[in-house]
Formats: sequence, C-alpha cells, structure tokens
Amino acid sequence: MIEAGDIAKPPAGDDQAVSAWRRLATDSFYVVIPIATVLVLWQLFAKFGGIPPAIFPPLQSIGSALVHMAVEGTLWRDVGSTFLRLLKAVVVGSVIGTVIGALMGYFRQWERAFIAPLNFLLAVPGTALFPLTMIWFGLSEMAILSILIYEVTLTVMTNTWTGVKSIDISLIRAGRAFGADGPSMFWRVLLPAAMPSIITGYRLAFSRAWRIVIIAEMLISVGSGLGYRLYWAREFFQTDVVYATLLTIGVVGLIFERLVLRTAEAMTVNRWGTVRQLD
Repeated sequence: MIEAGDIAKPPAGDDQAVSAWRRLATDSFYVVIPIATVLVLWQLFAKFGGIPPAIFPPLQSIGSALVHMAVEGTLWRDVGSTFLRLLKAVVVGSVIGTVIGALMGYFRQWERAFIAPLNFLLAVPGTALFPLTMIWFGLSEMAILSILIYEVTLTVMTNTWTGVKSIDISLIRAGRAFGADGPSMFWRVLLPAAMPSIITGYRLAFSRAWRIVIIAEMLISVGSGLGYRLYWAREFFQTDVVYATLLTIGVVGLIFERLVLRTAEAMTVNRWGTVRQLD
C-alpha cells in the first residue's frame, strides 16, 4: 500500500541536483562578495582619496581600457600567448617532475642520485637564471620556456617525491600481494596513494609558473603576452592599461585554478575519499 508521504517525496536525483545548485551558489557567494567589496572600496578611494587619476584611476577608466583592448584584439592575443607558453611548460614539467619524483620516492638509488642536485637547484630561483637563458637562447620563446619548465619540474618533483615516500608500506605490500609490480605498481598503487601531494605540487607549480611567465614577458620582448603588455603600458604611462592588464592576470589565473585544478582535484582525490571535501 502506497502512503501519501511516499508519493510526495521527491526523487533522489532531484535532491542531488538541488544540492549541487546550492553548493554552486555558496561557492559563487564566497567568490563574488570579496571581489565586490574590493571594487567598492577601490571606487571610493579613487573618488575621495585625493590621488590623481593618472596614478590611481577609477573603475570606469580601467573598464574602458579593458573594453578597448578586447575590441582591438590585443587582449585575446596577449592572453592566448601567455597561456600557451604556460601550458607547454606545465605539461612538460609536470610529466618530468611526476616520473622522477615517483622514482625517487620508491627507489633508494634514485633518491640518492637526485637528492643533492634537487636541493641545490631548489636554492636557485628560476628568475635568477634569466641572464643565463638569454645568453643561451637570446630574446626568444625558448628563454622563457626553459625557466618555466625548470620551475614546474622542481616543484612537482619535490611534492611527488614527498608523497610517494610518505605512502604507508602496507599499501605497497598489499599491491605486491595482488600482483602489482613494475609499471603496474607505479600506476595502480604509487600514483593514486600519493595523489594529494601530487595535486598540491601541480597547484604550486602553476602559481609559480604563472608569476614567472609574466616577469619573463616583461624582461624578454616577445611581441605579445600579458607581461609584455604590462611593460609597454608602464613605459608609455598608460596607467589604465596597466591596471586592466593586472586585473586580467588575476582573473585568468583564478579561472584556470577553478576550472582545471579544482576539477582535477574533484575527479581524483575528492572522489576517491583521499582528501576530505570542505562543506
């Protein structure tokens, strides 16, 4: 016999959809409110702070510059150039860093061979190598990419090595008992167990590479890129373009982190239950 309460109960799929929408609304709230607060304070300070607009322009001037760059096409060209350089470096450096870091964490011989060079290179910031790369490659794309790959590789390698080395030995023994050995041990046991540290390494690598690529484009005149636009806007004292470019740098970095890195985290460590998802 079907009771009235059973008929009125919504399907489980509807509950999941409502929960997803509520979670999205909550996340949007925590992103939008701080940004809106900063924008309001910015406008008030620009209007009543007594600072010349040429140094601290109001939001409408920055917005006009941003619209002009978008209509002219320079905004999309600069974003595409910067992001393409970053993507090449992140892909190459992440693969190299993940493989070497996993080998260092699992094999004692690899750790002994790489630990001293790794500690030495970690003490040398990538930006300090710009004079050397410009001597090697000149004012070219390779001068930028080599530094980015260097930073991404070291960051991912360190986090992967730490993550694999921290794996409970019982998991490795269980993997061996179920026939995991060689490449299968790498893919089925080491990487999934160390994934929280690896994902953290990817996040750190992206943030470092994102900052360095902007600096590199300011130092090396490559013809396009957000750093390149920032440098020349400063040279011609186009303050509104400087602030518009800085705003674009922050927004693009935030979008990439939310859409790519957060999605990768949700599809791996959150889904597997390795890392607790925040409510």
